Amino acid sequence: MASRIRALAGAAPLTVRARLALVYAGVFLAAGVLLLALNYAIVSTGLIDHSTVITATLPDGGFPAEGPSFVPAEPARTAPDAAGDPGEGEPLAADLALSVQDYRAAVLRDLLVRSGAGLVTVTALAAFAGWLVAGRLLRRLHRVTETARRLSEHDLDRRLALTGPADEFRELGDTFDGMLERLQHAFESQRRFVANASHELRTPLAVQRAAVEIPLSQGRVPPDLEPNLRRVLESAEQSERLVAGLLLLARSDRGLESAGPVDLAGPVRRVAAAHREAAAERGVRLEAAVGSAVVEGDRVLLEHLVRNLVDNAVRYNAAGGRVRVEAAAEDGAAVVRVANTGPEVAEADRLFEPFHRGAQGRERTGEDGSGLGLSIVASIAAAHGGTAAAVPREGGGLAVSVRLPLHAPPR
Repeated sequence: MASRIRALAGAAPLTVRARLALVYAGVFLAAGVLLLALNYAIVSTGLIDHSTVITATLPDGGFPAEGPSFVPAEPARTAPDAAGDPGEGEPLAADLALSVQDYRAAVLRDLLVRSGAGLVTVTALAAFAGWLVAGRLLRRLHRVTETARRLSEHDLDRRLALTGPADEFRELGDTFDGMLERLQHAFESQRRFVANASHELRTPLAVQRAAVEIPLSQGRVPPDLEPNLRRVLESAEQSERLVAGLLLLARSDRGLESAGPVDLAGPVRRVAAAHREAAAERGVRLEAAVGSAVVEGDRVLLEHLVRNLVDNAVRYNAAGGRVRVEAAAEDGAAVVRVANTGPEVAEADRLFEPFHRGAQGRERTGEDGSGLGLSIVASIAAAHGGTAAAVPREGGGLAVSVRLPLHAPPR
């Protein structure tokens, strides 16, 4: 039985509010018990020191018309006989002593019963009052907890701004707001650096690519240097893709600059049509099942989201494989789902981390991406108030789902 109680206690731990209420009730109960014991001792001592016997006397041996009158009698005294024995007064004194003891016991018993019942009732009221007081005190702490739970890197501009007395809770809220401000400055500085660095790198990369492409296209490169220059050209193209991905990631991390109603059916159809030829060249069959799903967002970013999903599904696939793209409104949300065949994927959730490219998948397909495709997808989804999730498919491949809130037209 004891082990079962401990198991239940471990499964459902008491909240801070419940603990404070129990502490209040426990302190009140302990003080009440001490007060009751002190009161019991005082009453018991008083009854011993001031015991009297109330007797009724009838004048002239009869009852008057107005009723009997009662007067307090002196304590019974027994007249000793000549030998010093109590004599006939002994039975009367014994009866009086028993009456006093019974009266004292009845008073003390009644005191314990009534006071105990009152103490239990008032303790329950004290526990309820402690519950209310603790809830009022912890209300601001709950606000801190809720803000910390809902906070992400995309809404670091939120602040608690707690009001009320300058106590420990307000100090905690001010400290939390200061931490949020420092984090916001750090993230904004990092995003500005990534955006500026990526933007500054585009020009020299374009110059390098042009410097290599022109001699190659004009045939002015010696045959022994041509393979090296083509590798330089491929490296420049890959660097340009990486820079473009970093710029897009920085843009989506900053949030939406402009938003409007966008039907996901349009971007999904355009992206699927644009990738059919590339999929056919790789021996991959591309299917699309498109339904209307209107969201509030940036059309360009949403099209990039769908393009990255389809491009990854086609790129990391196997010959004779299949890619299925779906868009529909499900359970109050707009859902874009892209599933593809291919090699087995381990730790699918880590694919949303920047520069995590899934080494196992690249080795089997011979592809070498930048590792930003799904990171950009997750960032764009978060900027639109949605989520992205990836699940490995049975037999190999991946299924990525993006859920976005549906557009609510103004009433």
